[in-house]
Amino acid sequence: MHRPTLLEGVLVALVLSLSVNPLVVFVQLAIGSLLAWKITVMVLAYTYMCYLLARSGRRSGRVTLGLLALTVLLASLVFNLRFPTLLLLCVTLIWVMRSFAYSRSLVSTVLQGGVCILGCSAALIVYGHSGSLALALWSFFLVQAAFVLIPAQFLRRSTAPSGTMLGGAPDSFGRAYHAAEQALERLTTAVAG
Repeated sequence: MHRPTLLEGVLVALVLSLSVNPLVVFVQLAIGSLLAWKITVMVLAYTYMCYLLARSGRRSGRVTLGLLALTVLLASLVFNLRFPTLLLLCVTLIWVMRSFAYSRSLVSTVLQGGVCILGCSAALIVYGHSGSLALALWSFFLVQAAFVLIPAQFLRRSTAPSGTMLGGAPDSFGRAYHAAEQALERLTTAVAG
């Protein structure tokens, strides 16, 4: 899979924010108001996490991480966490999912956390001015769409530039080949000596 685009992120934000009111009304008919808001936020956060995992290029660990996130969210519902704590938990899980799926360096992971914090700030400002949770969630997910602008890896671990040749071979193969030659040379000198 390819990395999501900014436009795709904006469309996901729009769909998630438009689904808030019908979901809240439906859940409020079945259960109480506060519990309905908690479930709505959990469903939206988990939907976004599943979207992130589905669009990531990584194959291993996706199902396990998705089930772990679902377990944590359901446990938070069982333990009746306060609403602000639940929001913080959802944002943290989103950060963990994005870091797992789209970051390959510490700097990138920290910037992913910064996007989550910026999204929370935008949501708080919008909620303070409008009093609408739907607009606050729209603002949060709109800021989250900007995560595609963060490179997966900022610094290369290798000091040699990519594509350089070591011993006439590409850099990673050349290093492995050179290490194997040195190991064989040590073996032959140990056997002969």
